[in-house]
Amino acid sequence: MSLLKKLGPGLTSEFIEAMTKDGISESAARKRIQRAQSSYERLAGLRFEKNARFIYLTEQYGGLQFWQKFEEACHQAGKSYWATIASLRSRGGVAPRELFPRIAGTPMARKGQLSPDRVLERLIKTNLLEILNEEEREYVCFKPHYFPKVPLSHVRANELAEEIALMGVKDWARKIGFGSYGKFAVRYEAQPPVVSGISWDLSAPSYMRPLVSVRGGNVIPGFIVCDINLMDVIGKKEAEAFIRKCDLAAAPLRVPPILPILVGHVFETEALSILKGKGILAIALKNLFGEELAEALRELVEMLTDLGQKISGNPDKLVSVMNNLSKIQGASDNLIGDLFELVIGGLVKEIEGGYLKTGERRRDLMTGREVEIDVQIDRGDDKGYLIIECKAKKPNARVSEADIKKWYGDRVPLIYSILSNGGTYTKKPFHFELWTNGQFSNSGRAWLEKQKTVLDGYTVAWKEGEQLKAYSDNAKNKSLKNMLNEHYFRSALKKATTA
Repeated sequence: MSLLKKLGPGLTSEFIEAMTKDGISESAARKRIQRAQSSYERLAGLRFEKNARFIYLTEQYGGLQFWQKFEEACHQAGKSYWATIASLRSRGGVAPRELFPRIAGTPMARKGQLSPDRVLERLIKTNLLEILNEEEREYVCFKPHYFPKVPLSHVRANELAEEIALMGVKDWARKIGFGSYGKFAVRYEAQPPVVSGISWDLSAPSYMRPLVSVRGGNVIPGFIVCDINLMDVIGKKEAEAFIRKCDLAAAPLRVPPILPILVGHVFETEALSILKGKGILAIALKNLFGEELAEALRELVEMLTDLGQKISGNPDKLVSVMNNLSKIQGASDNLIGDLFELVIGGLVKEIEGGYLKTGERRRDLMTGREVEIDVQIDRGDDKGYLIIECKAKKPNARVSEADIKKWYGDRVPLIYSILSNGGTYTKKPFHFELWTNGQFSNSGRAWLEKQKTVLDGYTVAWKEGEQLKAYSDNAKNKSLKNMLNEHYFRSALKKATTA
């Protein structure tokens, strides 16, 4: 078709409109497109409003113009797809699979609306999205030809920051009576935050007077719903996608009133304006928590993505972030596990010296397997490498026998193979240790004590809470020791009640 060459890929409805402007009737234009089917391709799996199809010439597929035109088509006649694309891009182009329903923002089961699963299925068929499996977890992301995704380490760090911020939002909303105190639902909890069949980051029934209605003499609460994105500045497209999500939530006639909230670090002026114009609370973290806590959340993401280089030279920064964020109720429990390897890295760096890396991901060239090395410190040719696997434990939890066996029999040989180049590089000694702030299970400890500690090319050892506490006493940094005692040893070293 000459129009396809001239205008580029697009919806059949666009080409019909273009032909009618040239004096051709709509029915005749439609027949022309039908007769020319053999000369163009149709994007598989996607139908747009009024049965329009996205068509293109074979040589146009996959180029920059193709995807720009596709996104324009979605904005014009496929808003479920467009809103998903806009929301996913605002999160760096990749998100955990379980978060996708919240990103898509469509009802899970409503007649006439695409469910999140159907949106995902169709965008995968178009070759726009794909599913990645990393560390026994699935992620949804754009194919590289469309949008380069941010590193998964940044995604995980941002996810932790958002979870902590949501705790603060929950605490704030409960205290001022925005929501029913004991009925808040937050992402990833057993009771998911779903209102009007749509997934959110946080929700709660609300008895605030403007949201309450009466039916048959019964008081019916409204709802507050909240989404959060700390990945980047919230711009116009993300704001429009959120507004569409809110409109979908309010569409059914018998849905009670809903008060939507969108939380971010910074909002573009235009985004803020259109959100407020639609009655949506757009809240910057610094206005909610204060500048100190907002900055601590930014620093948390930075610390978890810089491979330990900054924290190794400034452990006081880690202490400051932990102490500030612990002001948010429940935050310290979430931080304990994720920051443990950074705490241990800072501790070992201070006591042992050497060159530190934390959270580094490496791939074994022989098997293709990938592994994350919690703490790795190069102490020079004489002492060699110390590689530590970190297991942070809350009170009454122990490192299981299965985890101990996996470390000893799988992770240690794999990491040794990677770092020693399959055993061909053995100039420096390699020493592996398993550290926990708590205790090993009785059966795990008994099994470990029967194993060899000197193996071919490397040695192994371990430290439970008491030994780790004794080791930490060698640190000169008092604030680091106080942090370990306050957040890791005080509760975890209480007598465990589970085997």
